[in-house]
Amino acid sequence: MSKPLTGRVILVTGASGAIGKESALRLADLGATIILMGRKEEKLNPIYDIIVNRGGAEPAIVTMDFLKVEDLDYYNLAQNLALEFGKLDGIVHAAINLGYLTPLAHTSPEKWHHGLNITLNAPYFLTHAMLPLLDQSDRASVIFFTHDEVAKGDRAYWGSYAIAKAGLETMMKIFALENESEKKIAFNSIDPVCINSALRMSVMPEGAPNPKELRKVIDLVWQLNDPEQPFVTGTTLTVE
Repeated sequence: MSKPLTGRVILVTGASGAIGKESALRLADLGATIILMGRKEEKLNPIYDIIVNRGGAEPAIVTMDFLKVEDLDYYNLAQNLALEFGKLDGIVHAAINLGYLTPLAHTSPEKWHHGLNITLNAPYFLTHAMLPLLDQSDRASVIFFTHDEVAKGDRAYWGSYAIAKAGLETMMKIFALENESEKKIAFNSIDPVCINSALRMSVMPEGAPNPKELRKVIDLVWQLNDPEQPFVTGTTLTVE
């Protein structure tokens, strides 16, 4: 297999989840050095082992709990990554938490902050902290994951998750507009529509009636990280 991403450094959040894990493995197979980020090291270690056993570049492991992290921690992490890698060629924001399906009237302050911190605040602060590192790349890609079906407000009970996803999509577009003239950092989002991941099944045990293939989601992650593809920014790619 050719390795067109050799020498590129990509940070994957939620790296032990369905999308995060498969994104990390695909990008590593293509030569990238992966920074695996998640809450628990014991869940990241098996992914580290798979990458190394496949002959990939040795990954880095970063543990961070988005519900407990302080704002300054993101910037301290950026300084540490700058010392170790000198640049960042991409971020795949795959950390997802569906939270609780409940009416807004029954949403506690804790549950409200829970949804916004993981789905909106963490991607913002992490991206903001990493901008100087992304700027060191000849061409960087930042990928967010949206959920148009709930973000447009047509589904009841999805609460802070849906509201955060709507904000995330707007944030992606603003980042893209503010950086498009230099054509160095692309900001895009992927709408997986729905996959029957363990996370999805935790809130919808019956599963989706027409789930999308995870492989197709990962194909789009690779497409947006391929430096040979035309520069695209400010777009949402929907899994067909």
